[in-house]
Amino acid sequence: MMAMEKAKYRVLRLSHIHNNLWPEGSEIEYDGEPGSALEPINAAAKAAKKKADQKRGIVPVDSQSEPEAEDDGQEDTGGNDANTFSEDEAALRQQYEELFNKKPGNMNVETIKERIAEERQKLGV
Repeated sequence: MMAMEKAKYRVLRLSHIHNNLWPEGSEIEYDGEPGSALEPINAAAKAAKKKADQKRGIVPVDSQSEPEAEDDGQEDTGGNDANTFSEDEAALRQQYEELFNKKPGNMNVETIKERIAEERQKLGV
């Protein structure tokens, strides 16, 4: 068995990862669960991204499989039903989590946008 390859990603938008702010276009190694701001570059990253997306219930466009049953009660992430989020809302929630190191909970999209904008102003980004 070959040594585990480190997952490498391209940063798609300014992201706070490992106590660093990474500008768009940065290439980083990251062994955590990749969010929507990270684009996989190598095989290890693609596998981690696929696993993270499945865990979140995001199905890639090319595989139109049936969504998993929602009544198994296993995937309680503390928010609303993850399958009702739009792509934009999921991305915003991810950004919020990366900026504040906590989930936005039941905040609505507008509130999340405002908080992110305020925080970015404070950080000067």
